[in-house]
Amino acid sequence: MGKEIRNNTVLSLYDIKVEQKRNLVGKTIRSTTLSKYLATKKRVGDFMEYKYQKGDMPIREVDFQFVTDYEVYLKSVCGCGHNSTIKHLRYLKQVVTNALKNKYITVDPFDDYTLGYKPVKKEFLIEPEIKKLMNKKFDSKRLEEVRDVFLFQIFTGLAYIDAANLKEDNIIEDGFGQKWIQLTRQKSSVQANIPLLDVPLSILKKYKGLNNGKLLPMHTNQKMNEYLKEIAALCGINKRLTTHCGRHSFGTIMLTKGVSIESVSKMLGHTNITTTQIYAKVLNLKIFTEVNKVRGELDSLAKYYK
Repeated sequence: MGKEIRNNTVLSLYDIKVEQKRNLVGKTIRSTTLSKYLATKKRVGDFMEYKYQKGDMPIREVDFQFVTDYEVYLKSVCGCGHNSTIKHLRYLKQVVTNALKNKYITVDPFDDYTLGYKPVKKEFLIEPEIKKLMNKKFDSKRLEEVRDVFLFQIFTGLAYIDAANLKEDNIIEDGFGQKWIQLTRQKSSVQANIPLLDVPLSILKKYKGLNNGKLLPMHTNQKMNEYLKEIAALCGINKRLTTHCGRHSFGTIMLTKGVSIESVSKMLGHTNITTTQIYAKVLNLKIFTEVNKVRGELDSLAKYYK
């Protein structure tokens, strides 16, 4: 009767996956995760219309050639970079894997298909650049606020969404008079504990008493990134500044200054220490500092040549 074929199409199986994710919004995932599934479903639908002039196809017709053509379509027609293409292919693989497990298909079209990401250069600031930011006087209140929030991220490692949600309840004081930020990261639901240094404490004091109950003057993430480009140009910093660059700078600086990777991982609220290792940039300054520790012993050997 063809009933089974109609039920087990690419988009119908995507719909099942989307509905599963929709039921988890607000519980284990955020609405942004759901929007990614909806976006990648549209990509697949557009591809089938473009390549096969069909609005949908049976899942059994998804073969190795389908996957290869979809990859080419994403890179050529959609202009996706390598990592964005891999993300879309991985979403499709989830649907295909479900079809395999439900025995709608017997062969995995992703067999021998490598879905590896290419490493991305993550920007971070070094001390002289941070000082440029701190010493710059802005005529615009808007740019000053964005700079202050960005510096707050650099000295605490908070992601944009966690900085935006920061409230008075998240600031605690221990028995030694040290103030801490204590919160559950929205992305990973892992608790982060961050000691507040003088710079972030001064920023919190500067903006104390905001009307909305927030501790920082937040703009949207998109606007923040837009203004940070402007700030970078004004400060003479030749780097692509984003809100995540602040978090990355924190991790890099802490590791460079000798803070253990376990402590940095705890402060960043990572679920796995391998995630923290991404931040372990070996700067020339760190190399110089560490080699200086043994300079005396090694330099004494120079008398051989003297």
